[in-house]
Amino acid sequence: MKLYKLKIILLLFGVVLFSSCTQLLYTSLDVLRPAKVEFNVDANNLLIVNNSVVQPVNYGHITTMMDGKSQILNVNSDSLAIFCLTALGEELENKGFFASVQLLPKTVNKTSEFLTPTILSMDTVNKLCKRNRSNIILSLDRIKVNDDQDEFLITDNFSFLNSLEAKYETIWSIHYPNKPQSQTVTYKDTLYWESESIDRKKALNDMPKREDALIDGALEVGRKCVGRFIPNWDKVDRFFILSNDKTLKQGMDSVYVKNWKSAIDIWISLYESTKKTHVQAEAANNLAIAYEISGDIDKALDFATKSYYCFGKLTFPDYQSFIRVSDYINELNQRKKEIEILKKQLGE
Repeated sequence: MKLYKLKIILLLFGVVLFSSCTQLLYTSLDVLRPAKVEFNVDANNLLIVNNSVVQPVNYGHITTMMDGKSQILNVNSDSLAIFCLTALGEELENKGFFASVQLLPKTVNKTSEFLTPTILSMDTVNKLCKRNRSNIILSLDRIKVNDDQDEFLITDNFSFLNSLEAKYETIWSIHYPNKPQSQTVTYKDTLYWESESIDRKKALNDMPKREDALIDGALEVGRKCVGRFIPNWDKVDRFFILSNDKTLKQGMDSVYVKNWKSAIDIWISLYESTKKTHVQAEAANNLAIAYEISGDIDKALDFATKSYYCFGKLTFPDYQSFIRVSDYINELNQRKKEIEILKKQLGE
């Protein structure tokens, strides 16, 4: 598996925006999130297997017209698993998390039972791993979609609205050669399409063909699953407090050039020397973010907590800042837990 350095979980100082109301400086950070599933650290060569049975053409496809009448449609969905797995395989290969990624798009499932997934046998797992020189199998055991297209009259502007909602359910299992235990996970995703026009026929015709929409949905489901199976980058916003205090401003000058050590030194001195509670609260807030960017979550949590209590002691409480810092403390606590999970997933 590709190793991500936890020390560079936060990479980019984002675009700076100002808010005249709250006097905050927003910065966007890239944070590495753990996968929902933990693979064995020594599992380097992934084999993605299609082990699904095709959904029956007359299962789960409904159209409801404006008069409330519903109709069950026959929709060919025999390629949903292939498109889902192809999107997943391409994204996983691009991420470089595994040494190799292979895909068996043709189903290995010989049964005709759609509703009850069939889990790969130990013998099949060993044969597939040996034949493809892999040491981990990710198997799609079922992909099911329930889709409903509805027509509405919007009385406010006398227009017609068509909406298609597709609810996907995918069942996956993870296998290792010579290990009888397997792990099974289920994910649910919902996708929407809409078309609106004052012309009823145009609103209907502008909707995608049902089969094409379901294929697009399967591709999106495959892409979404990448972040469930391997660590993924997520953008988060952080909020430095701007102030008229000269020393706090001096620290912000260092922030603009990403000199975090200088900013921390300035704000530490300010926090310890000032007699003003609101300045302590602001300095502690900024210290928490600077420490988080520097990779020290414990100190970030310590100063976020100090900022929280300082805001709470103000004669005229700043409720917005109080709530924002409280939410930030929760985020930092969650990040601490995630970092421990990441260490296991990345073998550090």
